[in-house]
Amino acid sequence: MSLTIEMLFPEIANLHGDNANIDYLAQCRPDARIVRTGLTDRPAFVDGPVDLLYLGPLTERGQLLAIQHLRPHVDRLVELIDGGTPALFTHNALEVLGTRIRNDEMGYDEAGLGVLELESTLSMLGRYSGKVMGVVPEAGTEHPLVGYKSQFSMVTASDSMPGFLTAERGIGRNTHTAVEGVRRGGLLGTSLIGPVLVNNPHFTRALLAKLDPQTEPTLAHESLALAAYDQRLADFRDERRWHPVETVRR
Repeated sequence: MSLTIEMLFPEIANLHGDNANIDYLAQCRPDARIVRTGLTDRPAFVDGPVDLLYLGPLTERGQLLAIQHLRPHVDRLVELIDGGTPALFTHNALEVLGTRIRNDEMGYDEAGLGVLELESTLSMLGRYSGKVMGVVPEAGTEHPLVGYKSQFSMVTASDSMPGFLTAERGIGRNTHTAVEGVRRGGLLGTSLIGPVLVNNPHFTRALLAKLDPQTEPTLAHESLALAAYDQRLADFRDERRWHPVETVRR
Protein backbone atom coordinates (compact mmCIF):
# COMPACT_ATOMS: atom_id res chain seq x y z
CA MET A 1 0.00 0.00 0.00
CA SER A 2 1.36 3.41 -0.97
CA LEU A 3 0.82 6.17 1.57
CA THR A 4 -0.29 9.75 0.96
CA ILE A 5 0.99 12.20 3.57
CA GLU A 6 -0.20 15.79 3.33
CA MET A 7 1.96 18.47 4.90
CA LEU A 8 0.03 21.71 5.26
CA PHE A 9 1.61 25.11 4.57
CA PRO A 10 5.31 24.18 4.90
CA GLU A 11 6.34 27.70 3.82
CA ILE A 12 5.00 29.09 7.13
CA ALA A 13 4.64 25.99 9.34
CA ASN A 14 8.32 25.25 9.63
CA LEU A 15 9.63 26.29 13.05
CA HIS A 16 11.81 24.32 15.48
CA GLY A 17 12.97 21.87 12.81
CA ASP A 18 9.65 20.06 13.09
CA ASN A 19 9.40 19.54 9.33
CA ALA A 20 11.87 16.75 10.01
CA ASN A 21 8.86 14.78 11.25
CA ILE A 22 7.76 14.40 7.65
CA ASP A 23 11.30 14.08 6.31
CA TYR A 24 11.78 11.12 8.63
CA LEU A 25 8.50 9.47 7.67
CA ALA A 26 9.51 9.85 4.02
CA GLN A 27 12.77 8.05 4.76
CA CYS A 28 10.91 5.30 6.62
CA ARG A 29 8.48 4.97 3.71
CA PRO A 30 10.32 6.06 0.54
CA ASP A 31 7.32 4.89 -1.49
CA ALA A 32 5.05 7.43 0.22
CA ARG A 33 3.59 10.33 -1.71
CA ILE A 34 4.35 13.54 0.18
CA VAL A 35 1.98 16.36 -0.72
CA ARG A 36 3.29 19.76 0.37
CA THR A 37 0.24 22.01 0.28
CA GLY A 38 1.09 25.71 0.05
CA LEU A 39 -1.11 28.59 1.10
CA THR A 40 -2.25 29.14 -2.49
CA ASP A 41 -3.02 25.44 -3.08
CA ARG A 42 -6.27 23.59 -2.63
CA PRO A 43 -5.65 21.02 0.13
CA ALA A 44 -5.49 17.44 -1.08
CA PHE A 45 -7.64 16.25 1.83
CA VAL A 46 -10.59 18.23 0.47
CA ASP A 47 -10.96 16.17 -2.69
CA GLY A 48 -9.74 12.75 -1.65
CA PRO A 49 -8.39 10.53 1.09
CA VAL A 50 -5.03 11.05 2.73
CA ASP A 51 -3.32 8.66 5.12
CA LEU A 52 -1.83 11.35 7.36
CA LEU A 53 -2.51 15.07 7.68
CA TYR A 54 0.26 17.15 9.26
CA LEU A 55 0.60 20.75 10.40
CA GLY A 56 3.70 21.98 12.19
CA PRO A 57 4.70 25.02 14.29
CA LEU A 58 3.82 28.51 13.08
CA THR A 59 4.52 32.10 13.97
CA GLU A 60 1.65 34.02 15.56
CA ARG A 61 0.82 35.57 12.19
CA GLY A 62 1.16 32.14 10.62
CA GLN A 63 -1.52 30.76 12.93
CA LEU A 64 -3.99 33.34 11.66
CA LEU A 65 -3.09 32.58 8.05
CA ALA A 66 -3.57 28.85 8.63
CA ILE A 67 -6.99 29.51 10.16
CA GLN A 68 -7.95 31.73 7.22
CA HIS A 69 -6.97 29.12 4.63
CA LEU A 70 -8.47 26.14 6.45
CA ARG A 71 -11.77 27.73 7.45
CA PRO A 72 -13.50 27.02 4.09
CA HIS A 73 -12.65 23.34 4.57
CA VAL A 74 -13.41 22.93 8.28
CA ASP A 75 -16.39 20.61 7.73
CA ARG A 76 -14.26 18.26 5.67
CA LEU A 77 -11.49 18.46 8.27
CA VAL A 78 -13.90 17.47 11.04
CA GLU A 79 -15.29 14.66 8.88
CA LEU A 80 -11.83 13.19 8.38
CA ILE A 81 -10.71 13.56 12.00
CA ASP A 82 -13.89 12.09 13.43
CA GLY A 83 -13.79 9.37 10.79
CA GLY A 84 -10.39 8.26 12.10
CA THR A 85 -8.04 9.69 9.48
CA PRO A 86 -4.70 10.13 11.27
CA ALA A 87 -3.64 13.73 11.77
CA LEU A 88 -0.64 15.11 13.65
CA PHE A 89 -0.57 18.76 14.73
CA THR A 90 2.55 19.81 16.65
CA HIS A 91 3.41 22.79 18.85
CA ASN A 92 1.06 25.77 18.31
CA ALA A 93 -0.51 24.23 15.20
CA LEU A 94 -2.86 22.55 17.67
CA GLU A 95 -4.19 25.97 18.68
CA VAL A 96 -5.64 26.78 15.25
CA LEU A 97 -8.18 24.00 15.84
CA GLY A 98 -9.45 25.67 19.01
CA THR A 99 -12.19 28.21 19.58
CA ARG A 100 -10.05 31.30 20.26
CA ILE A 101 -6.49 32.58 20.18
CA ARG A 102 -5.92 35.60 22.44
CA ASN A 103 -2.90 37.85 22.13
CA ASP A 104 -3.22 40.98 24.23
CA GLU A 105 0.35 42.04 23.54
CA MET A 106 -0.23 42.11 19.78
CA GLY A 107 -3.81 43.32 20.19
CA TYR A 108 -5.98 40.57 18.81
CA ASP A 109 -8.56 38.04 19.96
CA GLU A 110 -9.35 35.79 17.00
CA ALA A 111 -11.70 32.87 16.49
CA GLY A 112 -10.05 29.57 15.69
CA LEU A 113 -11.53 26.83 13.57
CA GLY A 114 -13.70 25.59 16.43
CA VAL A 115 -12.88 21.92 15.90
CA LEU A 116 -11.77 21.58 19.53
CA GLU A 117 -13.16 23.17 22.68
CA LEU A 118 -9.91 24.78 23.75
CA GLU A 119 -8.50 28.27 23.92
CA SER A 120 -4.97 29.63 23.90
CA THR A 121 -3.63 32.82 25.43
CA LEU A 122 -0.29 34.20 24.37
CA SER A 123 2.13 35.89 26.76
CA MET A 124 5.54 36.72 25.36
CA LEU A 125 6.92 37.26 28.88
CA GLY A 126 5.36 34.04 30.17
CA ARG A 127 7.32 31.70 27.95
CA TYR A 128 7.85 28.14 29.13
CA SER A 129 10.91 26.25 27.97
CA GLY A 130 11.48 22.77 29.28
CA LYS A 131 11.23 19.03 28.88
CA VAL A 132 8.24 16.69 29.01
CA MET A 133 8.06 12.94 29.54
CA GLY A 134 4.95 10.78 29.60
CA VAL A 135 3.51 7.46 28.48
CA VAL A 136 1.51 7.21 25.27
CA PRO A 137 -0.50 4.05 24.52
CA GLU A 138 1.16 3.65 21.14
CA ALA A 139 4.60 3.03 22.66
CA GLY A 140 3.71 1.62 26.09
CA THR A 141 5.17 2.14 29.53
CA GLU A 142 8.60 0.80 28.58
CA HIS A 143 9.08 3.56 26.00
CA PRO A 144 7.67 6.83 27.35
CA LEU A 145 7.52 9.71 24.94
CA VAL A 146 10.16 12.40 25.47
CA GLY A 147 10.06 15.89 24.06
CA TYR A 148 10.53 19.57 24.57
CA LYS A 149 8.42 22.68 24.92
CA SER A 150 9.14 26.26 23.99
CA GLN A 151 5.82 28.03 24.09
CA PHE A 152 4.53 31.55 24.56
CA SER A 153 0.90 30.47 24.67
CA MET A 154 -0.89 28.35 27.22
CA VAL A 155 -3.81 26.14 26.26
CA THR A 156 -6.92 25.68 28.38
CA ALA A 157 -9.48 22.94 27.80
CA SER A 158 -11.93 20.85 29.73
CA ASP A 159 -10.46 18.10 31.86
CA SER A 160 -12.84 15.75 30.06
CA MET A 161 -11.03 16.28 26.75
CA PRO A 162 -8.60 13.37 26.30
CA GLY A 163 -4.95 14.37 26.27
CA PHE A 164 -2.18 13.21 24.00
CA LEU A 165 -0.36 12.15 27.17
CA THR A 166 -0.25 12.82 30.88
CA ALA A 167 3.13 14.22 31.81
CA GLU A 168 5.11 12.29 34.40
CA ARG A 169 7.60 15.14 34.30
CA GLY A 170 7.19 18.61 32.83
CA ILE A 171 3.93 20.44 32.22
CA GLY A 172 0.82 19.71 30.22
CA ARG A 173 -1.43 22.08 28.29
CA ASN A 174 -0.39 24.80 30.69
CA THR A 175 1.64 25.12 33.87
CA HIS A 176 -1.26 23.99 36.07
CA THR A 177 -2.05 20.61 34.52
CA ALA A 178 -0.18 17.46 33.58
CA VAL A 179 -2.62 16.70 30.75
CA GLU A 180 -0.76 17.49 27.54
CA GLY A 181 -2.24 17.95 24.08
CA VAL A 182 -5.43 16.37 22.79
CA ARG A 183 -6.82 13.30 21.12
CA ARG A 184 -9.97 13.25 19.05
CA GLY A 185 -10.81 10.63 16.48
CA GLY A 186 -7.68 10.28 14.36
CA LEU A 187 -6.18 13.54 15.63
CA LEU A 188 -3.06 13.61 17.78
CA GLY A 189 -2.33 17.16 18.87
CA THR A 190 0.64 18.06 21.05
CA SER A 191 2.46 21.25 21.98
CA LEU A 192 5.73 19.32 22.00
CA ILE A 193 8.56 20.06 19.64
CA GLY A 194 11.49 17.82 19.01
CA PRO A 195 10.81 16.76 16.30
CA VAL A 196 8.61 14.23 18.07
CA LEU A 197 8.83 11.47 15.44
CA VAL A 198 12.60 11.64 15.16
CA ASN A 199 13.10 11.63 18.92
CA ASN A 200 10.63 8.81 19.63
CA PRO A 201 11.20 5.89 17.25
CA HIS A 202 8.94 3.47 19.16
CA PHE A 203 6.04 5.90 18.79
CA THR A 204 6.93 6.44 15.14
CA ARG A 205 6.92 2.71 14.48
CA ALA A 206 3.43 2.47 15.98
CA LEU A 207 2.24 5.40 13.86
CA LEU A 208 3.57 3.75 10.70
CA ALA A 209 1.76 0.55 11.64
CA LYS A 210 -1.47 2.50 12.06
CA LEU A 211 -1.05 4.23 8.71
CA ASP A 212 -0.53 0.92 6.93
CA PRO A 213 -1.54 -2.14 8.99
CA GLN A 214 -0.69 -4.50 6.10
CA THR A 215 2.98 -3.49 5.99
CA GLU A 216 5.58 -4.25 8.65
CA PRO A 217 6.86 -0.83 9.77
CA THR A 218 10.53 -0.14 9.16
CA LEU A 219 12.44 2.71 10.77
CA ALA A 220 15.05 4.60 8.78
CA HIS A 221 18.44 4.59 10.53
CA GLU A 222 16.88 2.28 13.10
CA SER A 223 19.96 1.45 15.18
CA LEU A 224 20.95 5.11 15.43
CA ALA A 225 17.39 6.22 16.21
CA LEU A 226 16.98 3.64 18.97
CA ALA A 227 20.39 4.36 20.49
CA ALA A 228 19.69 8.10 20.51
CA TYR A 229 16.30 7.48 22.15
CA ASP A 230 17.82 5.25 24.85
CA GLN A 231 20.40 7.93 25.69
CA ARG A 232 17.78 10.67 25.73
CA LEU A 233 15.50 8.60 27.94
CA ALA A 234 18.36 7.99 30.38
CA ASP A 235 18.93 11.74 30.50
CA PHE A 236 15.23 12.40 31.09
CA ARG A 237 15.20 9.87 33.93
CA ASP A 238 18.14 11.59 35.62
CA GLU A 239 16.73 13.79 38.39
CA ARG A 240 19.72 16.12 38.12
CA ARG A 241 18.66 17.18 34.63
CA TRP A 242 15.30 18.65 35.70
CA HIS A 243 14.93 22.27 36.71
CA PRO A 244 12.38 23.26 39.41
CA VAL A 245 10.32 25.20 36.84
CA GLU A 246 9.78 22.02 34.83
CA THR A 247 6.88 20.92 36.96
CA VAL A 248 3.14 21.46 37.28
CA ARG A 249 2.17 24.21 39.71
CA ARG A 250 -0.25 22.70 42.20
